[in-house]
Amino acid sequence: LLRGAGLEIVGGTSLFRLTRTPEAGQLFDRLGRAGILVRRFPERPELLRFGLPGAEPEWQRLENALRG
Repeated sequence: LLRGAGLEIVGGTSLFRLTRTPEAGQLFDRLGRAGILVRRFPERPELLRFGLPGAEPEWQRLENALRG
């Protein structure tokens, strides 16, 4: 899902994925307005960390938010 949205996966665990994109700031704002919480890194503004959803409705919500 994240790769399909144009994000580069650069790390993660079973709980989260760390992504890189030059549009991280704009994406962070858009996801926040959609109620999707992601973590920014002020020292690395191209990175975002996504907590992985648990249930299908949460995955759908994330997909809808990534589509804009």
